[in-house]
Amino acid sequence: MSIYNTLKVGLSVKEGFFLLSYFDKIMDMEIYLIASDSYKLVKEQVNKITGESLNVIKYNLKTSSIEEAISEANYFSLLDEHKYVIIHSDDLFKTAKKEENKSDSTKDVKIIEDCFQNGNEKCTLVFTSYEMPDKRKKLYKMITEKGHVIVIEPLNKKDLTYKCMDLLKNKGYVVDYETASYIVDNSYVNYDIMTNELEKIYTLLPAKKTTKEDLENIISTSLTNTTFGFINAVINRDLRTAIDSSKNFERLKIEPSMVLIMLAKEFQIMNLLKGSMSSREVQNMFRKEDWQMKNYLLNADKYTKKELKKIIIRLADYDYKLKSGLLDKSIILELLTMELCE
Repeated sequence: MSIYNTLKVGLSVKEGFFLLSYFDKIMDMEIYLIASDSYKLVKEQVNKITGESLNVIKYNLKTSSIEEAISEANYFSLLDEHKYVIIHSDDLFKTAKKEENKSDSTKDVKIIEDCFQNGNEKCTLVFTSYEMPDKRKKLYKMITEKGHVIVIEPLNKKDLTYKCMDLLKNKGYVVDYETASYIVDNSYVNYDIMTNELEKIYTLLPAKKTTKEDLENIISTSLTNTTFGFINAVINRDLRTAIDSSKNFERLKIEPSMVLIMLAKEFQIMNLLKGSMSSREVQNMFRKEDWQMKNYLLNADKYTKKELKKIIIRLADYDYKLKSGLLDKSIILELLTMELCE
């Protein structure tokens, strides 16, 4: 709109300038979607966008409504400062199941669409998801058209090993491929667990050329044995063994978040084996050996499909409560163990 056009419709010059300043404020906002199965990779991408800003408001749609989040995004600050609204939801971007309420989903998308059309340029809106998004979804297509989509595919062992070498190099450590591979293997080929192990190295070892032997006392196989012993006990509903194994976690500095990730992956594989995917397809997806698949098939037979789905949902709930501080990490595994082994 020009000053000429505002005068043409009967507005004063002062009113015209006011309208122009208003329209400037509702220019398109910056919009992002960040998706990865890694909590830390998502967090790293969010931090790149927000930078050093302190004006970051976060919403999780498990505890907040989309109306609350979008209302905040639409609100113009009296101080005219830029803000970042982070909205986490897996459900917004995944394929809807038949039993889910699709009318609620359509309503949420309409609220978001209205926000996009009347964007607050003083707000950057960032959606995050720990699920791979369904590219057929309307919301995904809207963000692709109007904003930026960052989807980080799961890293395979080779990629994760080179990533490990780069992260160590940035801190002044020099490791060969074999040493980095040792770290990755003992992190269960999981980025989040691997970065926890690297933090131990940064704390306990000086920056220098580092060998596998230097790491064996830090990233010990007792960690592997203890964690797998706990997981096998939970899967077999062996309460006593699971409780005994978990008592060593604090001494070995094993984070509950790491254990939850590993447990969820085990039950996810068993759940897939109960579905339409073949054993070979599941094996290729998770890069498992033949002997590992035999164990998964045996363990899957101990559960019904309904039981596995319920456990996966409960693990996601425990993970959320841990990350949001609703449950203390000192008791969360004990509560979970008693529930899953009953």
